[in-house]
Amino acid sequence: MSLRAARFLIRYAVPAAFFAASCYIAPAQEVIHALTGVASKVDSTTHTITLTDGDGTQMIIKDDAKDHPHYDFDKALESDATDSANFDKQGDRVILYYFGDGWQRRAVAVKDLGQNPLKITSGQVAHWDRHHHVITIKAADGTKQTFQLDNKTTVDTPMGVVNGDKFDPQNGDQISIKYLNKDGSNSAVFMSEG
Repeated sequence: MSLRAARFLIRYAVPAAFFAASCYIAPAQEVIHALTGVASKVDSTTHTITLTDGDGTQMIIKDDAKDHPHYDFDKALESDATDSANFDKQGDRVILYYFGDGWQRRAVAVKDLGQNPLKITSGQVAHWDRHHHVITIKAADGTKQTFQLDNKTTVDTPMGVVNGDKFDPQNGDQISIKYLNKDGSNSAVFMSEG
């Protein structure tokens, strides 16, 4: 190699290669969110799940299980759910995990809650016991209720879903809770901020 060619490589080609490598854009991770309702229809032909909310609102969510992009999904919640392509329990109450927004929502997993109806309440966080994972909310009428959270509690936040052990609310945050009353204590199943 001539001296002239070596200088050219050092001056232009090597810096260009470093610049090109630094401009590589990694694929984005999709953020997982969650909805609750009754899986009123599961259609394996069209790969859709129809979710009916408590007020009768229906949402049809496409299942793209074979084409999942990279996504950031809480491992404890993911291990407690079924891949959406394998879910077939029509009529059961569910937590449906998805990415995307509006009509572009794509299901990734479903947690089957069975036939038991969930109780619903909402209010502001009055107290958060971080050590025991117990949250107390104050409803608009002034009544207070306390709920136990654990790593199977789904919490939908603006930044995606987390399990109840990782949730860290602040006093005054507005919270909606769907829960079961087990042996006299309220066990939170699904929570959402906002």
